[in-house]
Amino acid sequence: MYKAFGLIVLLAVGYVSADPHKFNVQSRHIKRALLPLKQQSNGIDWCPQCVNSFGDLIELVLDAVLQFGVMSTCGDVCDFVAEKSGSSLLGFICTIGCDILGIEEFIKLIEKADLDPIYYCETIKLCPINDNGDAKFKSFVILPPHAPVYSTFTIDFAYVSNNGTGTGELIITIKTVDGVPLSTSFLLEEQKPGTYAERFLLDASPDPDCDPAQEQCENWFPGIYNVTVFICNGQCGSHHPHTQLYDSVAGSFQITE
Repeated sequence: MYKAFGLIVLLAVGYVSADPHKFNVQSRHIKRALLPLKQQSNGIDWCPQCVNSFGDLIELVLDAVLQFGVMSTCGDVCDFVAEKSGSSLLGFICTIGCDILGIEEFIKLIEKADLDPIYYCETIKLCPINDNGDAKFKSFVILPPHAPVYSTFTIDFAYVSNNGTGTGELIITIKTVDGVPLSTSFLLEEQKPGTYAERFLLDASPDPDCDPAQEQCENWFPGIYNVTVFICNGQCGSHHPHTQLYDSVAGSFQITE
């Protein structure tokens, strides 16, 4: 089951998840119009802080190991992280993980090539786990259904959770006429049971800042564009524990002449 889930998601969004260290991969064309409601909290929300700083943390810890070899204390590693990054917050997140796991296990975990940010932050107890969670799409609409290039399309959907959700990921991927990879991903924090609505704006305009010599540029040629949305527990496509595909939904829109 998990192998099939991973294969399906990786085939659909492989260009997002090719590097498991990357998260919140954003497209210039897709913007979130509705910000998710935050659960009430009197303190710092450490889960997104941990997930969003994960790539920098990995790079700096590996840099420390490369420069100094075996490091005997968490202080040695995390002081280096804080000093090199200029971020006391990153140093603090490093310290939390290292103190919980111990220096040897911390370094071993960081050195794993396939380590993903949600699993790491769950392991050091900064992101909550809910393996009994669920989410099912109840509505999905793209408006207008067809429009010329340079138009803005609205992608609206809602999903319902009976048991709440774990820390996870939302991915929107678009199969374009010219085959240019187009996708965006967002962290989904743990949610209580309920119904949740999302709205995204899709700007179907060629990006004037896109350099075809450096990257693939979407031109929004006339034709049908297929949109798929995935909602996952954990990082979509990961093989680590606490990972599953909750649900997916698909639709399309048309760029006219």
